[in-house]
Amino acid sequence: MMNRYRRLAILGVPIDNVTMDEAVEKLDGLIQQRGFHQVATANLDFLIKAGKDNELMSILQSCSLVVADGMPLVWASRMMGEPMKERVTGIDLMPRLARLSAEKGYGIYLLGASEASSAGAAAWIEKNYPGARIAGRYSPPPSSLAAMNHEEILQRIEQAKPDILLVAFGNPKQEKWLSMHRDRLQVPVAIGVGASLDFLAGHVRRAPRWVQRIGSEWLYRFYKEPRRLGGRYLSNLAGALLLLPIQILAVLAQPRGTGQAYLSSFWHGDTLVVKPVGRFSGVMVHEFEEMARDASSGRYPLILDLSATDALGLEAMGSLIGVNSRLRSEGWEFLLTGVGGALRRVLAATLVDRNLRIVPDFLSSTPVLDAAQE
Repeated sequence: MMNRYRRLAILGVPIDNVTMDEAVEKLDGLIQQRGFHQVATANLDFLIKAGKDNELMSILQSCSLVVADGMPLVWASRMMGEPMKERVTGIDLMPRLARLSAEKGYGIYLLGASEASSAGAAAWIEKNYPGARIAGRYSPPPSSLAAMNHEEILQRIEQAKPDILLVAFGNPKQEKWLSMHRDRLQVPVAIGVGASLDFLAGHVRRAPRWVQRIGSEWLYRFYKEPRRLGGRYLSNLAGALLLLPIQILAVLAQPRGTGQAYLSSFWHGDTLVVKPVGRFSGVMVHEFEEMARDASSGRYPLILDLSATDALGLEAMGSLIGVNSRLRSEGWEFLLTGVGGALRRVLAATLVDRNLRIVPDFLSSTPVLDAAQE
């Protein structure tokens, strides 16, 4: 099932454009759906690291939910004309998950952070949300991903049978650990929460509310921990000054798409070819995702022909990433063709092209059948 919320691509990562309430609603639905679903709370640091680490990029692109835990992402989306609704931080999500646990009996497992932070976070949850269920917690000894005792950790989680797994290893270790064990973990919602357990335990103080509202919490944290955060923030600043402006300029330089835009499709052998005409955005994105879902359920390859497309919206880029990740994970082919120089530059500038397979325009002579006439 495709994500019913809009996903906006920023530096190659599809960010779900949701409010806090919508994020909690989505998580509740994933828990009821069961299975395994990885969730990420992405800030600029995540995106900068993903740009240098294709494994991390692939993991973030395959997550069931990625929320914008960082004001630079919100600001960038506004500048590009497709604004995110709000910032959804991991630390603000934690109390909402505790409330969900208290209301519906969901079990929460705390993995990572120090023993003191883990115990303090559990105590905070139980005190502030009576009825919330801590299914278990474990703080493994600090080590590299390769040196961890994975089997011990997995057995502890399996015995606890939680509905929500909160992993506080820090990025990218927590994201890679979850992805590494996605076929073994039977936890409906697994989230990398970074330093959130330290905040809940009171070992790290958050910025005052007014500082949070103006999007300067990062500056407050840097003031409190300059030695630990200095290198990370310098890297983020370099990314903000280089990568984000490149994406913003590339997106804004596209034609405005004032002419008629529509989606057409035709068959090329046993392959469904979808062809957007004009600016690929808005309702066309949702129609494309419906066709991609049909391709997945019908077990046939899908090609997106962009030869008649003059511009890509952030939502369309997010959709390309999501559909590609979904179909590839299910073993089905997804190709892009007809990608001209201008669109190729946009895909490269936004890092959307990282895991897409782009092939030459060998379909240009095939007649187009409007999907509405099929």
